[in-house]
Amino acid sequence: MNGIINVLKPPGMSSNGVTVYLKKLLHEKRIGHAGTLDPGAAGVLIVLLGRSARLSEYLMGHDKIYLAEMHFGCETDTLDSYGKIVQRKPQMQKLTFMQLEHACKKFIGEIEQKPPAYSAIKVDGKKSYELARKGIDLPKPLRKVRIYDIDILEQTGSRQFLLRISCSKGTYIRTLISDIARSMGEIAYTSLLVRKGSGHYDIQDAYTLDEIAMMAQEKDFSFCISPQKVIEELPVVYLDDTQRFAIEHGQKLYADTPLPDGQFALYCGGTFYGIGVTEAGKPKLKIPLF
Repeated sequence: MNGIINVLKPPGMSSNGVTVYLKKLLHEKRIGHAGTLDPGAAGVLIVLLGRSARLSEYLMGHDKIYLAEMHFGCETDTLDSYGKIVQRKPQMQKLTFMQLEHACKKFIGEIEQKPPAYSAIKVDGKKSYELARKGIDLPKPLRKVRIYDIDILEQTGSRQFLLRISCSKGTYIRTLISDIARSMGEIAYTSLLVRKGSGHYDIQDAYTLDEIAMMAQEKDFSFCISPQKVIEELPVVYLDDTQRFAIEHGQKLYADTPLPDGQFALYCGGTFYGIGVTEAGKPKLKIPLF
C-alpha cells in the first residue's frame, strides 16, 4: 500500500502502538506517522504507508488544533491525568472565564516552551520519558512555537475548563496548560487531550482502528489517501516524457516553463513522481514517491 490514513487514535495507546498494529493488519513493512500524540491523548494521527512514509517531513509541518481540559488545583509529574500528583493547591478563589481568558491572551503569538520531562524528545540520544521514569530530568533546550488562538469553550467543573487551541507544530499542550495556570498564580494539569485536526485533516474524517480492520477484511481500502491527493494543494509542474530516465536516475532536470516558488507536485510524462523544488533555477525531485 502507498498513501496515508487519518487515524482516530484511542487514548491509552502510543502512536508507535498504532503503527505496529496497522503493520500487522495491512501487511505493510514500511509504516510511520507524522507527529507523535501522547499515549493518553486521542484524536488525529496521520499514518504513512509504503513510499508515502517519505511525506513525514512535509506533513509534520502542518498546524494543529487541540481540545484540552484544564484542571486547576493539582499538578502531576507528567502534566496530565496519567501521572503522579506532585502538588496540590487549595481553592483560594472562584476562577472565572474572564480571568482565564485574560491569562490565555498573554500566550498568543510566538512563545518559548521547555519540553516536559515526559516527552519523546531525545536528550543525549535517549528519549526524555525513559530518563524521567528513572528519576532523571536533564536540561532541555527551549523551543519556539506559535499559538494562533485559545478559545475557552465551556466550564466543565468547579475548577475545570475546556479549551480549543490552534498552534504550530511541536507545541506541547501539557506545558502550555501548566504555564497558563502558573501565570495566574495557580497550578493545573491537562485532564483531557484530543487532537482535533492536523493541517486539513479533521477528526470528523478519521477512521478508528476497528473501522480500518473491518474495511480491510472486506478488501475496501478507501481509507487510504493517495499521495497525489495529500499534496493536491501544491502547484503542479509537468516535465516532458523525454526526462523520465533522468528523473528516475537522479540526473539533472530542466523545465520549459517558469517554476513556482517553494514546493510543487512533479509529474513527468503524465506520471506522478513526488514533491519537487527549484534549485539553481531548475526543477529537482526532493521527495520521490514513485
